Amino acid sequence: MKHNQVIAGVLAAVVLLLGAKPPAPVQHPISSGRGPVQSFFDSVQQMIEKYTEEHALKLRQEGSSHSNYMNGNEWGMFEPLESLTRAEAAQILYTLMEAPPEVEAVFSDVPEGAWYAQAVNSLASAGVICGDEEGNFHPEAPFTRAECAAAAACFLPLGRLPITFVDVPVDHPDYEAICTAAACGLFSRPEDGCFRPDDPLTRAEAAAVFNRLLGRTPDAETIQTSPQVRFFPDVPVTHWAYAQIMEATISHEQEELAEGEHWVSLTEERHPLPDGFHNIDGWLYCARDGKFVRSEIVNGFAFGADGHFTTGNLPLDAKLSEIIRTKTNDTMTQNQKLRAVYGYVRDQFTYIKRKLIAKGQTGWEPAFAEAFLNDGRGNCFGYAATFCLLARELGYDAHTVVGWLGGNRQPHGWVEIVLDGKTYLYDAELEMKYRSSNFFQARYGSTRFDYYKS
Repeated sequence: MKHNQVIAGVLAAVVLLLGAKPPAPVQHPISSGRGPVQSFFDSVQQMIEKYTEEHALKLRQEGSSHSNYMNGNEWGMFEPLESLTRAEAAQILYTLMEAPPEVEAVFSDVPEGAWYAQAVNSLASAGVICGDEEGNFHPEAPFTRAECAAAAACFLPLGRLPITFVDVPVDHPDYEAICTAAACGLFSRPEDGCFRPDDPLTRAEAAAVFNRLLGRTPDAETIQTSPQVRFFPDVPVTHWAYAQIMEATISHEQEELAEGEHWVSLTEERHPLPDGFHNIDGWLYCARDGKFVRSEIVNGFAFGADGHFTTGNLPLDAKLSEIIRTKTNDTMTQNQKLRAVYGYVRDQFTYIKRKLIAKGQTGWEPAFAEAFLNDGRGNCFGYAATFCLLARELGYDAHTVVGWLGGNRQPHGWVEIVLDGKTYLYDAELEMKYRSSNFFQARYGSTRFDYYKS
């Protein structure tokens, strides 16, 4: 922000002039015109605006075409609460700049072939986002709110009445930039008067700030009603930055109206997931043609309006998702994940007599699983229902079986999954009782008990 130093010099001169002893007053007739002091300030204001107009960095002129400058991750999520990294911030601003400088490598921790290398080096050379004294940029570090204000101020007009914050003293290195960014409407002043300069800028906040920097105002009506609007499972329509995120992530043609933008057309943005089931952060989703399936049943799996698999019982859905999230991880194979949740059901619950399920009865699994998880105990049907739904949350076409066990044909419930054309049984309740026996992915006729389905 080299031009800011020039502006600071001008303002300092103004202060010195105002602090000097004024000449003796001269009597003038009363005039309705502007006084000499006001005229002087007007001249200074005009000089500041002219200088910043000629020397400030510029954003590209968008016109009627608004291209997206943010996107989701490889799983199709936006991650609104995650911190924007310094590399991501540099890439966004580089994309939005008019004629960004092209320079060679500058930082030791920015590989030449990195996707953000050109953006980082370009913005650093322009003084927009700088590195440290050791020559490092720290591309994966969070982009702070103060750093965002400092970068944005490079593109903003100076000379406006600043908005100050109680936690940003005048000797703060980014004091001027923060006050300017707030004065230009990029940041608001909350009731407690704090800016929180060292807090990371979240991705949701970034969308709102950069939209304001560009002068964009989301078309809330189209965003809420158009079936072409993209869907992020982690950004519900009730999210405070929903419209801002859509504005930042959807390319669209628009026309300026008095009340803001009106989207004339938009691009149907797609995520990179291949078709099929995907468990993401504990929730099962179905991808098709670059979109998430919603409000539809696919191969017996019901997907809700929020895009994830549902049992029809939302509190139960949340519990199943939490188990998947805490008992499995991305380093596991699908079968290892299945074994992990099977072991959880087998080891963390105890047996208690419950009512039996009649042969042919359907739709009983959610109620039995919910009671099993709430009480920490249940009968064979509670074990079977819970494991079955956890397996389905992982994308397995698991089904409960109501039948009989052993020579005396005791009523019993277990789970079946067909893998590569072969049917396997899973019986966590029996393995809880008989630890020396394996009932995980067992074949009929290979266990110590006979199973009868009819």
